[in-house]
Amino acid sequence: MRSLLIPWTCGAVALLALPVSAQHRLPARTFQPSLAAVAPASAPPLTEWWRNGSPRIRPTDQRTTNLLRSGLERSSRLRALVETIEAAHVFVYLDIDRHMADGLAGRLTFVGNAGQYRYLRASISAHLSADSTIASLAHEMQHVVEVIEHPKVTSERELHVLYQRIGESNRAGGVQGWETKAAQAVTYEVRRELSTGTPPTVARQEPPKAPASDERPRS
Repeated sequence: MRSLLIPWTCGAVALLALPVSAQHRLPARTFQPSLAAVAPASAPPLTEWWRNGSPRIRPTDQRTTNLLRSGLERSSRLRALVETIEAAHVFVYLDIDRHMADGLAGRLTFVGNAGQYRYLRASISAHLSADSTIASLAHEMQHVVEVIEHPKVTSERELHVLYQRIGESNRAGGVQGWETKAAQAVTYEVRRELSTGTPPTVARQEPPKAPASDERPRS
């Protein structure tokens, strides 16, 4: 078995151009809600893994970090995908690719595996609006979930074979890749959530209250 260990601190340097397996085109149109937006409920609190630095999903720059956090605050679909990934034996490096081919919004590539963990890279085009970037992040997270569902995928070649089987051929940007209907549906759903105005606020954990004067802390 081929092994590749990638330190988090070196992610942006180590993750160079790799063969493309899953990729998606720039959206043909923005979502236009047909009904008036209904005031949504407050966003639930971020899960503990995010407050602790997101051990599975690892943005490699501040812009990606900020957009991912905004997406988690505003999209329940993206939160569900990320929670699935956080419970799996994968590490996903997220980056904004300023050199992505015209016509491409994002792509997923296989980096390597070490022990029980697999390493993936999700790249998003730098030429998208903030909301389109969030929708594209969700799209690539759906592809990550598809890889999680197929534990035998432990190389770029096997990722290539997987998407030949479950996906549809896609030559966006002049590069041969594959697409899935599930990922396309996620893009539409997340763009709808963002368009209908989920509040960009997050409930924050209250600090523990100091014990009353007649109470003693318990060990």
